[in-house]
Amino acid sequence: MISLANSKFTDIMPYNLASQIEVQALAYAIGKQVSSLCAYADNTRIYAAVASIPEPALDALALELRTPAYDENYSLAVKRTLVEGALTFYMQMGTPYAVNKIIEAIFQAGHISEWFEYGGSPFHFKAYTTNPSITQDDIEEFKRVLSTVKRLSAWLDDIILDLTTEPMNTYIGHWVHTGEFIRLGTVSAPTEIF
Repeated sequence: MISLANSKFTDIMPYNLASQIEVQALAYAIGKQVSSLCAYADNTRIYAAVASIPEPALDALALELRTPAYDENYSLAVKRTLVEGALTFYMQMGTPYAVNKIIEAIFQAGHISEWFEYGGSPFHFKAYTTNPSITQDDIEEFKRVLSTVKRLSAWLDDIILDLTTEPMNTYIGHWVHTGEFIRLGTVSAPTEIF
């Protein structure tokens, strides 16, 4: 398959036309223009290419979109995740989904548990994470960002670091041997002969 940016019109022409010098020159000039237009078109799709744009452009795009919870000190992967989800955050702001996305962006793993799931007071929730490498700074950042995403009537009870593991199957084996004891008479030590 030939890409449009690298195509030549002489490839699709009959041989008697493609062999003429004037046609080859015209096809070359048009091919160069098509190639540059394709390059310009690739650079215009910034939002669709968040996974590949450089970090300064990503910071500018985050500023333009007013990305919630964005900080220039985050790692490049976290920045990309936040910018990709900026429009989704705005559509679902104030929902448990938005809070879960913030937990995943900052803690890399986790979820929320709403008040009716753990028997708490109405409109309260707990945040759970399974990432053992979180720091106090991560928790403070999460609280700061959470206030911009959650409903104003929702209250965070706890942030819980869940380090439980799957139950392990333990297998125990034993054996029993029943038998008779046979006692032999005492054997004297052999006498040494020189």
